[in-house]
Amino acid sequence: MILYDYIILGQGIAGSVLSLKLRQQGFHVLVIDSPNPNTSSEIAAGIMNPITGKRMTLSWDAKEFFPSAITFYKDLELELNSQFYFNYPVYRIFSSISEQNDWAAKANDQRFDSFVNKSSLTNLKNANIHNPYGAMRVEGGGRVDVSLFIASTQNVLVAEGLFRKQHIELNEIIKEEEHISVGNYKTKKLVFCTGYDPIFWGFLPFTPMKGEVLEVNVAGIDTDKTLVGGCFFSPIHDGRFYAGATYDWKNFDLEPTQKAKGEILDKVSRFIKTSIQVDKHKVGIRPAVKDRRPLLGEHPDKRNIYLFSGLGSKGVSMAPLLADQLIDFMEQGAPLKQEVSLNRFL
Repeated sequence: MILYDYIILGQGIAGSVLSLKLRQQGFHVLVIDSPNPNTSSEIAAGIMNPITGKRMTLSWDAKEFFPSAITFYKDLELELNSQFYFNYPVYRIFSSISEQNDWAAKANDQRFDSFVNKSSLTNLKNANIHNPYGAMRVEGGGRVDVSLFIASTQNVLVAEGLFRKQHIELNEIIKEEEHISVGNYKTKKLVFCTGYDPIFWGFLPFTPMKGEVLEVNVAGIDTDKTLVGGCFFSPIHDGRFYAGATYDWKNFDLEPTQKAKGEILDKVSRFIKTSIQVDKHKVGIRPAVKDRRPLLGEHPDKRNIYLFSGLGSKGVSMAPLLADQLIDFMEQGAPLKQEVSLNRFL
């Protein structure tokens, strides 16, 4: 029986990035993905926006995460002969003069230099986009077609015999003296990239969020930029856009709701002034954490069993750099930053 260097459970954003990074370094990897996974990665819009929220704050460690992610996706596109990263600027649409003034107060803040400057204040000259107070152009992000990225990764893994579509029960994971049995497979090290896991990792303060997004069809809107104004509106292709998203900390079912659909359409209609046709309504559970930081590290009681989770809604921008840090930790014992180490909750 083959003894793998690593088995990765889950092939969402985290599992895909980690498997590719390990493969590039020459490790023998097997990825096992459930036939009925949590669909958070599959519904992710993949927007990389370094300046977020009502207060237009800089994303945590944006100057490290975003350049690393963009380099990773661009290099991977060349290797796989596919395009899933799009260098779309993000336009933050102001809802008031007050928001304009908030931005003006930050225009000279050097922390924002890589992403915006004084000339970023603009007006979108499109009759179908309502922006009477103007907008702010944000560079250094973009969008990843997550579904295509995951499918492209899976194609590579399948072609090399490194992928299985299979459900693994927790009682099938057995820690032996010199290896770990995972069903019928054996590995030196096991990494959980399964998102929210209340059983094996139940001692950690996951605060899962149900999220809903829409795929809509709209004519007359620019397809080379992402719009943000209370919600996001980002191009897919062929006149289709992602619109969303909602955040629900109370309900964890995977049923789409009319409430969320209405909320998204109401927010979009504040800046999109043309008819919107809903094609798909998607739902997923985001693996968020109490302090809104990722969870990386080794199980405190089970040596060589690791976790790569808690990326929330920023998985595409954080996963590449975090995967590097986790590999250094697993292979060389390099310490993880306190902000991401699961030990902060032990």
